[in-house]
Amino acid sequence: RNSLSPRSYVCDLISYAVNFTTMTSNSFQKKIHPMVTVPDAIRTVLRQTALILLQREKPIPSETVSTSPPHSLLLGKITVEDVIMKDPGYPNYNASIMDGYAINSSDTFTPGEDWTHCVCGKVFAGDNKNKSPQRDSGIPSNLVEAYYVTTGAVVPNGFDCVVPMEQCHISSDEQKIAIQPTATIVKGTWIRKVGCDMPAGSMVLPRGHVLQPVSLGLLLQAGCKSVKVKKPVIVGVMSTGNELSDTYGDIEEHGKIPDVNRPILLALLSTFGPCCTHIDLGIQRDDDLDSLTSALKSAAEVCDVIITTGGVSMGESDVIEEVLVDKMKGSLHFGRMHMKPGKPTTFVSLPSGTLVFAMPGNPVSCTVCTHLLVKPCLDLLRNGIDDTIQNNGESVDEIVCQIVQNCCVHQEVNCKLSCNIKLDKERPEYHRVVLFQSDDGSGDLIAKSTGVQRSSRLMSLRDAEALLMLPRGAEKSEALAGEECTALLLEGKEKDCIKVCESTHLNKEANSSLKISLLHVVGPPSYPDDDAKLEMLSQRVKTALSGNDGRIVDIISSKRFRGDALDLFAEVTAEKDSVDILVVVCEAFAGSLRYHLDIAATLRKQLVKVAESIAMIARRGAASVDPKTALFETVVGFMPTGRGCMMVLIPEQGLQGSLSNVRELLKHGLHVARGK
Repeated sequence: RNSLSPRSYVCDLISYAVNFTTMTSNSFQKKIHPMVTVPDAIRTVLRQTALILLQREKPIPSETVSTSPPHSLLLGKITVEDVIMKDPGYPNYNASIMDGYAINSSDTFTPGEDWTHCVCGKVFAGDNKNKSPQRDSGIPSNLVEAYYVTTGAVVPNGFDCVVPMEQCHISSDEQKIAIQPTATIVKGTWIRKVGCDMPAGSMVLPRGHVLQPVSLGLLLQAGCKSVKVKKPVIVGVMSTGNELSDTYGDIEEHGKIPDVNRPILLALLSTFGPCCTHIDLGIQRDDDLDSLTSALKSAAEVCDVIITTGGVSMGESDVIEEVLVDKMKGSLHFGRMHMKPGKPTTFVSLPSGTLVFAMPGNPVSCTVCTHLLVKPCLDLLRNGIDDTIQNNGESVDEIVCQIVQNCCVHQEVNCKLSCNIKLDKERPEYHRVVLFQSDDGSGDLIAKSTGVQRSSRLMSLRDAEALLMLPRGAEKSEALAGEECTALLLEGKEKDCIKVCESTHLNKEANSSLKISLLHVVGPPSYPDDDAKLEMLSQRVKTALSGNDGRIVDIISSKRFRGDALDLFAEVTAEKDSVDILVVVCEAFAGSLRYHLDIAATLRKQLVKVAESIAMIARRGAASVDPKTALFETVVGFMPTGRGCMMVLIPEQGLQGSLSNVRELLKHGLHVARGK
């Protein structure tokens, strides 16, 4: 530095700033991703799924399936067009509702006389020809004609009323009847008229209808030989790892384990109903990157969703992220989850539109995360988007938000703990439990742990009926017997699901706003105040920090600061107790570099926890917008007292690039620092 002229030194710094934003390596650099909460992860998955559905070409992919046996294959499929009743409707003939006698209501006779009608024939259910009257020669001519008809039989032409047998006296030879005075002789009595159940032109099943057992009956009544339904979502399941064996039973080779993840997940997907068709993608080794990449690329060509297990931790052989992001140019939406079990779970969308859930290799982790993440994704892909949501003229973001809010997620129940459960100090836990009714007459639902919750211990999922949501053990070490908790049901009919907007689990944080305070550090008095600029900066901060997790960002104050760096201390102290994130934005002006360094040093003293790695990421985000901002001393950390808040010092020129790059990290840092 001392050997360079000031001009050369500045030029070198600018050159460094440019290189700082474009640094690449031939080898894939593993990153430690911020941990997202499970509610944030679910919302992210649903948001990306909704975006893919909005981008898909119309019409909806469909197939025509036969209504012939086995009818059970139709259950759960979704119609893609209205099913309309054909002419003449159902039933397609006038049918008798009772066993009795068909007569003409306009015939003249006197009920109660010895005999009122002669029986000219019999019509049974299933007879498909209209029979001509056949009067016995021995029957008096003054008797009008009637037909004996059974329930469901065709009422012959010229007859418009059926009199039940209970209201008739029948001769011993069954050739004559006497209708009793109590009988109702009105046109249409006890006759199901043509089209009375389903008139011609009426809607039998609407578009988007999920076929149930009754739906099958309606299709058959409507005479449909086939029905057009949505194509099922294609889901591929792949296991990775050199330690896995396809041998089930005794494994002689030391160091090998049976691949249980793939059979479990394939079977689990089949319980989700006909919303998906699953493909077994086999086992892939983790030491052959080219083969693994080729297998995933081939799968992405046919699958809407891919689930992989293994290869997502930080070890040398954990290469799934490298393949998906580096080799296949996928977009990583999150790489870790703030939960037990399933912390390394990764979610990526590929350019083809395929969604990839890269699950941990432990069987409990991948099974639990498939329930939590994949099931809601498949439900949305299967059910599609309500047309009314798309046609209201809103922006894409507003439409996606509406779609997400109306998605189906697991049903929640309140229950009480049967015994004390130790809480994890680092992460919230989705504890496997069985549920039963209390025997004290209170009607309370009781949750009983399935035992040791180690992520490799598959026994913890045997008999499990729900995931008990236990908080992180920051304030206490145990959840006590009798405490009330919320649990997510693992099994349940689709009608039992709830919407995202109704979920306590998903809206606990989303319902609370993220309170932001903006402090704009401006130049000397020669630089005029600009209220419009301050308002614009507030909007830029709000946009950059909003993200897609459903939380509202509320700018509760925005101020300008001009003065000595030491005076900033009091200004910052006054703000920190009422906010979640304090954003200090520095304006560039002549001689501002030294001033900003003093500001950075002053604020750094306020922090109890300095987040150097987050500051570096924020700096990169700013430099991606304006390379010169790499010279700026970015500071990030946690400020104490009261609830405390996160503080970030950034340059004005790279504001949105900086905040967008660390948005989730700031929220996560706040979450951890406050002990949640």
